[in-house]
Amino acid sequence: MGRNRQLTVLAALLLHTNRIVPVNSLIDAVWRSAPPATADKQIQTCVWRLRNAFAAAGAPVDLIETEQGGYRIRLGDDDLDAHAFEKSVRRARELVAVGDLESATAEYRSALALFRGQPLADLSGPLTYAVAAHWEERRFSVLEEWLDVGLTLGRHAELISELKPLVAEYPMRERLCAQLMTALHLSQRRAEALTVYRNNRLTQINNLGLEPGAGLQELHQKILSGEPIAPPAAVSYQPWPPAKVPAQLPARVKDFTGRRDLLHRITSDLRADGGPRVVALAGCGGTGKTALAIHVGHGLQQRFPDGRLYADLHGQTDPAAPQEVLHGFLDALGVPEQRIPAGLAARAALFRSVTANKRLLIVLDDVAESTRYEALLPSGESAVLCTGRASLLKIPGLTEYSVDGLPTDEALDLLASLVGVERVFAEVDSARRIAQLCGHLPLAIRAAGARLRARPRCTLRSFTDRLATQQNRIDELSIGWLDMGARLASSLDQLPPAGYRLWLRLSLCDLEYVPEWMASAVSDRPGEDTQRLLDTLVNLHLLAVAPGGTKDGPTYAFNPLVRDHARQRAGAELGAVAEQDVLDRIERALCRRESNAGGPRGYRPSEGSTVYGIQAV
Repeated sequence: MGRNRQLTVLAALLLHTNRIVPVNSLIDAVWRSAPPATADKQIQTCVWRLRNAFAAAGAPVDLIETEQGGYRIRLGDDDLDAHAFEKSVRRARELVAVGDLESATAEYRSALALFRGQPLADLSGPLTYAVAAHWEERRFSVLEEWLDVGLTLGRHAELISELKPLVAEYPMRERLCAQLMTALHLSQRRAEALTVYRNNRLTQINNLGLEPGAGLQELHQKILSGEPIAPPAAVSYQPWPPAKVPAQLPARVKDFTGRRDLLHRITSDLRADGGPRVVALAGCGGTGKTALAIHVGHGLQQRFPDGRLYADLHGQTDPAAPQEVLHGFLDALGVPEQRIPAGLAARAALFRSVTANKRLLIVLDDVAESTRYEALLPSGESAVLCTGRASLLKIPGLTEYSVDGLPTDEALDLLASLVGVERVFAEVDSARRIAQLCGHLPLAIRAAGARLRARPRCTLRSFTDRLATQQNRIDELSIGWLDMGARLASSLDQLPPAGYRLWLRLSLCDLEYVPEWMASAVSDRPGEDTQRLLDTLVNLHLLAVAPGGTKDGPTYAFNPLVRDHARQRAGAELGAVAEQDVLDRIERALCRRESNAGGPRGYRPSEGSTVYGIQAV
C-alpha cells in the first residue's frame, strides 16, 4: 500500500481490533488538526480500497465492517502479531509458574521473534509514536524476563553475546546491566563485570546527575568483595490471582410455591455427570421462570463449589452484548482487567479455559436469541440454566422444559402466602376463581395478592367480581414491577405484523380449542403461511398446542388471561366488525367442510356438541 492514508487508517483500525473506530478518530489520525472538507468521503474511499486489497489477498469480505459512526476490523486471536505475542508470553509465564523453564524459554523466543523492526515505523504522528514506545517497552520487559530464565538455567556464557550489544545500545536500562554483570561474573570474567558497572555509573552521572540504583550498587559490592552470586531466580508469573468463588445469584423468592416435579427434573439434569449441561426454561411472561431458576440455583450450592454466575440478558427489551457479559464473568472469576481481551471470540476462549477445571452453575436470564449466547457456554463440568420467552432448542445439547401456569392447588397456596391462609380458605371458591381469572400465572396472582393486601377489608368475592367485569383485566393485574401488561407487550414486539394480526383474530374465536384449519380460515392466508405463524406464536408461548389434537391436525389454546388481553387489543385495533368477520369466516369454513364430508348444508352445531375437534360455546 505504500506510505499513504490507507496505511494510517489500517493502523488505526488494528490498534483497536474488534472495536468500533469512529470516523472522527480516523480523520484525526490522518490529518490531525487540519482535515479537509471532504475528509469523511476520503476516509470512506480509503476503507473501500483497503477492502479491495484484502479481498485480493484472500481475506474474508467482511474483514472490515461498517458500523454506525465508524468502522471495525474483525480479527481472531492468531491473526495479529500483537495478539500472538501476548498469547505466547502468557503461555511462557504459565510454564515458569509450574517450573518448566525449558519450554518457557521456547515460548519467550517465539514471542520475541514476532518483533521485526520498529512497530509502525512507516507512519508518523503523536498516536503512532506513543504506540511504538509502548511496544518497545513491552518488548524489553519480556526480553528481560527471558534473560532471567536463561540465567536461572545456567546459560550465562551463552547470554553474554546477547547482552553486550543490548547494554551498549541501551546503557540506561539497569536490569540489562545487572544481567550482563551477573553473566560475566558467573563466567569468571569479574573485571569485565566491574567495567560494565563503571560505564553505567558514568553514563547516569553524565546524563542524569544520579548514582545507579540500590540494586545495581549492591551487586557491584558483591562482585568487588568476591561474594558468591547466585543467578536470579526466574520470576514465577501467575496468569492471574487465585480465582474467586462468585455468588451472583439474586436472593431467592421467600414465598416460592409449588413446581415440585419440575424442580426435581431440573435439579436431576443439572446434577448429572458427563460434561457441561444446558437446561432451559421457556414460557410466556409471568410464569415465574426467573424465580424458578434462582430457586434451583440456590439449592445446588454444594453441587457447584466453584461458584454461581448470573446475568440478566434483557432479551425482550435491550439485549446485552455477549462480550460484555463475558467481561463480567471473567472479572467475577478473578481475571485481571488487563488480561481480558477485547473481542468476543477471544473472551469466549478465555472463559472456556478458565472454567475448564471448575464446577460452576451459570444462570442466563431472559435469553432471546440463543445463537448469540453460545459464547457464554462454559467447558468442563459446569452447567447452565437459561430462561426465555421463546424456545431455546437451537442451543446444542439443550434440555428444555415448558413453564406454564400453576395447578389450582399451588395457585391457592401462593395466594394464601400473600394474603393469609384464613382469608383464602374462608372463600375458597372465590380464591379459585381469582386463580382462573389470573390464568394461573404466578405474576398475575402476585399482583392480585398485592391488590388484596392493600385492601384488607375487601372480600375475595367482591375482588373476583371486579376482575370478572374489567374490560382490561391486565391493568387490574399490573402493579409496580408486577406488570403483566409489560411482560406481554415485550413478547408481542417479537411478532411479525401478520403473526400479531392472527393472534388478535384467534382471540375473537369463542372456543376453548382452535383447530389449525380454523386458524387458516381466520387468517385468510395459505395453510403453509398460517402454520409458520402458528409456530411463531407457539414458540413465543403466546399460544399453546393443546394436548391430543384431532385427525385434522393440532389444535391450539390460549392462556385465559392472555386471551382476555388479546381480545381487548383486538377490540381497540381491529374495530367492532372484526369479531363478526371472524365468526362469518368460521361459519363459511364449517359449511365447506360439511359439504366436502357429505353432511347437510347449513348445519349448525348445538351448544356443547363437538364438531371437527371444536366445542361449541
